[in-house]
Parts: sequence; C-alpha cells; structure tokens
Amino acid sequence: MENNIVNTLINLTNRTNDDIKIAAINALGEYKAAIGHKTAIERLLLLCKDPNKNIAISAINSISKL
Repeated sequence: MENNIVNTLINLTNRTNDDIKIAAINALGEYKAAIGHKTAIERLLLLCKDPNKNIAISAINSISKL
C-alpha cells in the first residue's frame, strides 16, 4: 500500500499543473514511507533544479523533511 501511495505521488509530480505538482512534492516530504523509496528521492532531487522557483523550493523543503 505504501508503495502505491509513493508511486502515485511521484506520478503527480509529472503533471503540467504546478499546483498539483507542489501538493504532491509537499506530500512526499510529509510521507515518511518516501524515505526508503529511491525513485522518490531521485525525483525530488531532479525537481530541485526545476525552472519554476516554487517547485524547486517545495522540492528542497521536502528533501529536508525526509
């Protein structure tokens, strides 16, 4: 179940709607099951370089929570 949740949140970070992306990024940072999920960490690290500063800041904050 935890894997399904993390995978769904990762998929949501690929959406074009920035509000949905940011919500999913924030949820990944709050969801402790994401700590051991290599793909989630890799995705957050990639999003730290996003040209949209709000997305990059959200990703950085989420990583700091993990």
